[in-house]
Amino acid sequence: MGIEAIWNNVRRYEGEVFRTKTGVEYRYKVYGNYLLVNHDRRRLITKESLEAALMIQNPTPSRIKSKGIWGPSYVYGIITDKRIRNA
Repeated sequence: MGIEAIWNNVRRYEGEVFRTKTGVEYRYKVYGNYLLVNHDRRRLITKESLEAALMIQNPTPSRIKSKGIWGPSYVYGIITDKRIRNA
């Protein structure tokens, strides 16, 4: 599944509850090509960050973080959620 299909699903499920690997709940809102986690402008995740994380084989928050991607727990929660990957 390519980034455009993934991004369409990210937009489709905007505002719904997602969970980090440890079960922490969060929501996000999409603005153009980025999203804000819990509407906090310090928690900005770009479409490009999601695309980069999707390229990581067997992603984990620590592997995502090692690539310099901000918010690895949130990114992990999004890219591994079946609503995003299989919708």
